Amino acid sequence: MTSAQRPSSTPASPTPTATSVPGAAGDPTTVEGTTEVLPSVVQKVTAFAAREIPGVVALGGSASRAVGAVRQTLTGNTENTAGVRVELADQTARIGLDVEIEYGVGARELVRALRRHVPKAVEEIAGVTVVELNVVITDVHLPGEAVDADGGATPPPPASL
Repeated sequence: MTSAQRPSSTPASPTPTATSVPGAAGDPTTVEGTTEVLPSVVQKVTAFAAREIPGVVALGGSASRAVGAVRQTLTGNTENTAGVRVELADQTARIGLDVEIEYGVGARELVRALRRHVPKAVEEIAGVTVVELNVVITDVHLPGEAVDADGGATPPPPASL
């Protein structure tokens, strides 16, 4: 029997599989660059997170909601961030938040909920640390008031005599 006819006594080496090795070509973790989060992103995340808190009826005062409605009409942008102010520096944010609350909801509890939820959402979604959240309660939504398209309260129609 020739050596070409003899069965091999050494096992075949395993076929290499494609794996991601840190530092290997094509590994996305090795791509260098910068990331910038704009204040408008933090505004949107803040506005959405604030609206998730039960008892928050609308953001901003009536004047800022009116300006937001005009802006929406002119630009078609449906993201209303009225009542949210952001100062952003070095991946930290100072946020001002104006809210209209529902009658019967305790303001202190609502503000505590905002201070827990909003910074967490901003950090998770935008990667920005909130170091300050200042809340201004601009109005109270009373029972019987309708909520307009901008999220603000409209007074009930006058009673007929």
